[in-house]
Amino acid sequence: MTELGARLKEARTAKGYSIDDLQEITKIQKRYLAGIEEGNYATMPGAFYVRAFIKQYAEAVGLNGDELLETFKSEVPTPMNEDVSKNIPVAPSRRSLGGRSSNKLTEMFPMIVVALFIIAIIVIVWILFQNLPKNNVDGDVEPNTELTMEKNPPKPEETPIVSPEEEEEPEEAIVDEPVIEQQLTLVETIGETTTYSLTNAEAYALKVVATNTTWLNIRDQDSRILYDKSLKAGETYELDVSGSTQVRVRLGHTPGNTVYINDQVVEMLSPKTTQNVIIQFNKQPSE
Repeated sequence: MTELGARLKEARTAKGYSIDDLQEITKIQKRYLAGIEEGNYATMPGAFYVRAFIKQYAEAVGLNGDELLETFKSEVPTPMNEDVSKNIPVAPSRRSLGGRSSNKLTEMFPMIVVALFIIAIIVIVWILFQNLPKNNVDGDVEPNTELTMEKNPPKPEETPIVSPEEEEEPEEAIVDEPVIEQQLTLVETIGETTTYSLTNAEAYALKVVATNTTWLNIRDQDSRILYDKSLKAGETYELDVSGSTQVRVRLGHTPGNTVYINDQVVEMLSPKTTQNVIIQFNKQPSE
């Protein structure tokens, strides 16, 4: 056994591989594997295969094949020129290549002929279709039909001329303009104060009707006092507030007393005896 063979066998044993296991891994016949371990290379096909099998054996057991071959190159046969030439594929000659080309051309020739035949048929059909006479679009019109014009066409009927005075003016349609009603919208109620927004109003007449005696205080948007007196039971107080953008009405005793704006009742929503009601006037720009 050579030193190289002993080194490979030692690595195989360390891996726990048998010769049969190594044959399964490398796909090299076990008689060649055993010959490598024993240093018997006579059974190999040639020196080229000896080196290839040794390298494959070494890699299978975890060794570097190139390093082993370099280290033990004195034990490994060197491939001769004839061994190398056996493994180099012979390039095909020009004659063989030419034969293959000619064979392919011969096989494709019938297909080329068929394709040319089909193209020729398509061209002939297209030429015949172009030469077909076109059908008349208007079948009812005969060719060479002469159109004759009457020498004296009938005159159009004369319409009488009507003067502007004789024309009747259409009556103007009377359109009833829609009546826009004022809207008193609740804004909020906070504590003893209820706020409303008044829109679409043509007048701004404030009225307070007292069923029970109460103290009445009226202010405008600038807190200027417009009225500040006692209103006795059965009395009514009216005030034109067209010059204001807002009024605040304060009743010292609310139950039984009613506030109106343009004869529309203004609800006092606070449960308290003394209440305020604010009316904001959203006037149109023309007003």
